[in-house]
Amino acid sequence: MLKTESHMRFHLVAGLFAIGFCAKFYSLTPAQWGVLILTISAVFVTEIFNTVLERVCDTVTTEYSKNIEFIKDVSAGAVLVTAVSSVVIAFFMLFDIEIFKSIFYHFKNNIADLILLLIGTIVSLLFIIVKPENYLKFFRRKNN
Repeated sequence: MLKTESHMRFHLVAGLFAIGFCAKFYSLTPAQWGVLILTISAVFVTEIFNTVLERVCDTVTTEYSKNIEFIKDVSAGAVLVTAVSSVVIAFFMLFDIEIFKSIFYHFKNNIADLILLLIGTIVSLLFIIVKPENYLKFFRRKNN
């Protein structure tokens, strides 16, 4: 799915950033880590099922069908509901103005970490936007 689905790549990057920030700046309890991992996993699972349903629908018919459109819309809606729910859970679990201030001051006082964060963000955006086969083509051309 990472090869073909940009949404899955987005969810992976968002999950890894959430885990990274929580590991560095928060002191989560085991139960909070469990909730974090479960919410990230729930988004992955709904994205997987959405992709499966879309592929099955495309295999059944390539012609327009109101039922197929409905199935695809509801499936995508399930991903949206799960993703929004995950953000709401993260907000309630992680919103702490003092920790936000400490994160701000950390990056203000540690320019190297800020640069690494910016580079990581740019690389992540490229990973999300550019299809992996384009990376492979690029590296194959470089090696030839």
